[in-house]
Amino acid sequence: MARGSTLVKLLDDLRAELHLSLNPAHNNQVRDKQVKALQSTQEWLWDDFTWPHLRTRKNYQLQAGQFLYDVGADFDIDRIERIEVKDGGVWRELDAGIDPGHYASHDTELDQRSWPVRRWRIGENEQVEVWPIPDTNGTADDLEGYFKVTGIRRLNPLVDDAHRADLDSQLVYLYAAAKLDPESKHGKFALNLANRRLAKLKAHLTPRRQFKMFGIGRCEPPRRMFVGQYRPPS
Repeated sequence: MARGSTLVKLLDDLRAELHLSLNPAHNNQVRDKQVKALQSTQEWLWDDFTWPHLRTRKNYQLQAGQFLYDVGADFDIDRIERIEVKDGGVWRELDAGIDPGHYASHDTELDQRSWPVRRWRIGENEQVEVWPIPDTNGTADDLEGYFKVTGIRRLNPLVDDAHRADLDSQLVYLYAAAKLDPESKHGKFALNLANRRLAKLKAHLTPRRQFKMFGIGRCEPPRRMFVGQYRPPS
């Protein structure tokens, strides 16, 4: 994939695809429209597919008595794939979802704290809520009591000339060209090329299913159950 093109390079490629002048002065009146087309196209492509190179992980420190955490600056909240907590030196995956039965066991509104945290959900104000409320602080030296978020990161800005695209540059400028001039032969040709390239990239990046002819292979051991005990805050 040809990633990392600057906004200036994308504008040049877009104008060349539409057979427009490459002189920036000749495009002053439509530059904002061209930039917006490139930005919106990259945003659409980002939302359309789980691009592996945009998958990232980040650790956050759990704080005693705190159950809501901001991760939105790093991740799109709806594209979080997995959350793990480090407990006893091991990263353990949290289950998604917190229902009334869980609150009946450890009531967040009553500040009932325990360890380890076992579940998560998307809380108010685009924050991650963990349950139960942790009763200890995470430690930075060994990451004990930290939680790790894995998901698709947000796109970097594509506003200034030196900003670089996160996604394949050909996809971005070809789809943008088709969007700006959908009825012309140049726009239709760009759309055809873009569709072919997108299909090729998706096929290349989508994991292929593997089949085993003899048995199902080694069984994974069952996940260890969390055992928590309510400890009232001191």
